[in-house]
Amino acid sequence: MSETDLTKSGIGRLIEQLGPGRVELSRCKKSDYELQAEATVYVETEDQIRTVMRWASTEGVAVIPQGKGAWATYGNPVFRRSIIISLIRMNGIVEHSAGDLTVTVQPGTELASLQKHLKEKRQMLPLDPGWPEHATVGGIVATGFTGPKRLKYGLPRDWVIGMRMVLADGRTIRTGGKVVKNVAGYDMNKLFVGSMGTLGIITECTFKLRPVPPAEAALILEAPNTDVIRGFCYRVFNSSLEPTALEMVNTFAMKALLGSSDSGCGLVIGFEDEAKAVSAEQSLVAKWAKEEGLSICTALEKDRAAQVWERLRRLTPNVLDMDDSRIEVSLKGVILPEQVAESIQVAGRLAEQQGIEAIVHGGIGTGIIRVIMYAPAERLQAVCDSASRIRSWVEERSGHLVVEHAPLSFKERISVWGRPPGGLNLMRQLKERLDPGDLLNPGRFVGGI
Repeated sequence: MSETDLTKSGIGRLIEQLGPGRVELSRCKKSDYELQAEATVYVETEDQIRTVMRWASTEGVAVIPQGKGAWATYGNPVFRRSIIISLIRMNGIVEHSAGDLTVTVQPGTELASLQKHLKEKRQMLPLDPGWPEHATVGGIVATGFTGPKRLKYGLPRDWVIGMRMVLADGRTIRTGGKVVKNVAGYDMNKLFVGSMGTLGIITECTFKLRPVPPAEAALILEAPNTDVIRGFCYRVFNSSLEPTALEMVNTFAMKALLGSSDSGCGLVIGFEDEAKAVSAEQSLVAKWAKEEGLSICTALEKDRAAQVWERLRRLTPNVLDMDDSRIEVSLKGVILPEQVAESIQVAGRLAEQQGIEAIVHGGIGTGIIRVIMYAPAERLQAVCDSASRIRSWVEERSGHLVVEHAPLSFKERISVWGRPPGGLNLMRQLKERLDPGDLLNPGRFVGGI
């Protein structure tokens, strides 16, 4: 881009205001999975974010908040003239109050580095999205991404107790506080968690923490069919057992976890607690598995148990670790927990009918399923047909299916968000109130918000 073009576009004025080394112009789109924007702006302070927002408002340019960009394909494309505001340089721990079990961090902090710091004090933030070395705190809060352990530990919204945000008009607001017992006023944190950066730009997050459990175990069970898994899970949930995660996996997911498997389906169950409690739970699971017709493929403890969940989470693709030569698609379904086993079976079968081997797994107690499909580029239509049929099946049962990761060519054929949620009108009113100029991630969220 020439200096004349810079002046015409207005980006030259932004460079002058922010100084050198903060604005990187986009030369060309490198991948069908990347966001298209005129430039990436690297900010380090709230003042710089305010400068960018004032410039964007004057120029009418959309602003796309981003961390490391691992989940850049999540949501609709932004078709307006836009820039990416990267928060990756706003990283680090602001305050860790170990005695109060709270931590305040900047949005560009990688989850892996945060967990490493907390582990030194025998504490943890119990959130487990995939690829923690790429997942930033701001990205996790903005998307609401979770992993299998949400069964026990819940969602990001359950652990955020305070936030700082820069709104579209440049105002800075604080929600919540830095102590756990903060009950004054409305819980505004939940308004912003999972809003995809459409309401404001996160500049600081405060979380409550948990002590690291003394013991951890995971068992991988093989089952001849889904009916056996249903019977076993019913027994688990009607007992005193408290599994950290309980994920059903199809044949291809089992192969990905174990390297090889002849099982039609499997179950991964984990426990985190005091050593005696974990040992007792393992013994009871082994006994019930035998009685219900399941076989124990492997039983793991400590770090090896944690690695099983890490492998499962890494089945979901991301932009920073992918193969551009093939199609990579990840779908997330939300359905009634009692329908998860059937959904996994049906999703795998519908994909197989199109000649696609789909990795499918889901939380029996959470109602969350994931369908991951890899295929050569020439099989794009088969992948689209598979996704369309799976979505129809899920929506017929009052569920939802969204596209978490896919190339633009896929999104041109398949809606990212599917059936709109019931509260869409209220969500639009909030967007209009907080971002009347529609500057932040316009059109990227559900319903074109």
